[in-house]
Amino acid sequence: MTIAPATTPSTATPEAQPTDLAPSPRRTVVRVLVSLAALAVAAVALTWSGSSAEVKAAYHPQNPTANGSQALARVLASHGITVDIVTGEAALREAKVDGTTTLVVTDTSQLRDATIASLDQAARNAGRVVLVNPGVRVLRTLAPDVGQRSFSANGSLVAACDADDIRRGESISRAQSAYRAFGTARAGDTCFMDNLYAVYLQVENNATRRPSTILIGSTDLIVNSRITNADNAGIAVRAMGHLPRVVWYVPDLRDAPVTSGGADRQLAPPWLSPMLVLAAFAFGGVMLWRGRRLGRLVREPLPVVVRAIETTESRGRLYRKARDGARASSVLREATMRRLTAYLGLPPASRPDAVIAAVAAASPRTPETVAWLLTGPPASSESEMLTLAADLAALEKEIRRS
Repeated sequence: MTIAPATTPSTATPEAQPTDLAPSPRRTVVRVLVSLAALAVAAVALTWSGSSAEVKAAYHPQNPTANGSQALARVLASHGITVDIVTGEAALREAKVDGTTTLVVTDTSQLRDATIASLDQAARNAGRVVLVNPGVRVLRTLAPDVGQRSFSANGSLVAACDADDIRRGESISRAQSAYRAFGTARAGDTCFMDNLYAVYLQVENNATRRPSTILIGSTDLIVNSRITNADNAGIAVRAMGHLPRVVWYVPDLRDAPVTSGGADRQLAPPWLSPMLVLAAFAFGGVMLWRGRRLGRLVREPLPVVVRAIETTESRGRLYRKARDGARASSVLREATMRRLTAYLGLPPASRPDAVIAAVAAASPRTPETVAWLLTGPPASSESEMLTLAADLAALEKEIRRS
């Protein structure tokens, strides 16, 4: 039994407004609908941003930025040429490539062997192949017996040849590579020469049954920022516009080998960041939907009197929840010891054995019984705690009556 002090009546007036802890069903529905609408808007925005990021790759025919090739693709389309963009090896294998098709390959810096093999198969089926500054591995496969070296001349280059795609006197703004045919590869048109190497080289290789392959060692002919310089645009359109259809291959992340420089990008695909942000929005929406809300703040007139017993009861509930019988027993005994010291007129700093002796002299209990009550072992169960509290309360009553 717990002895509690007398409660003081509360002076709180009945004017206090009730606290609205539970939101109304209508308000909950509105919040859920608003959260879902926000998530939908975020998903559309992030999906759009993720898809727009995919067409910012260099030499992409849908990329409108400086290093893209959108301008050339649109000019080809304006001349009545169908431009089909195939992204990735899987799309290339499914694309229809035949004798009426020009296969255009513009970005081959990092491709895995399987992708190069698929390119080779598509090139054999095409009516014409145009390679713009191809990588070494792609060049060896699609144009065997062709040598390549870097071209470092500054300034524009003027053609001293007459070819199907280039007129004598036309110029290109600059070049990065030059090519030369060896062995079974037979050189057709060659322009912009430098020591037997040509920036523009047409290769015919009947021994391998390959179509006419055009090697262009200058990306200035296709990028938006330089296609209008010199005669870049005209040469590019004529090189790619012989046939009514163009299949423009663009590699994706899966086409890059794991050990290549594109491996880091492969580990973080372009949709990852938008999906993480969308997941964060979804998590926030769930928190708003399912989170605990305490309702509006309520004005309450002062003074507010809290019953003194509430603190004691709260501490008791904490001790009970924590199952800390030792601490609860110690608190009960210390409080009883303090009150007994005051009842008997002993100094506040009296030793426990002195208090025990005085209590035993003032009560019918033996010193051993008093010592067990005031300094014994802690209660190990809830029933023992109740018994200890009742015995301590009875001891205090005996001392007060004496």
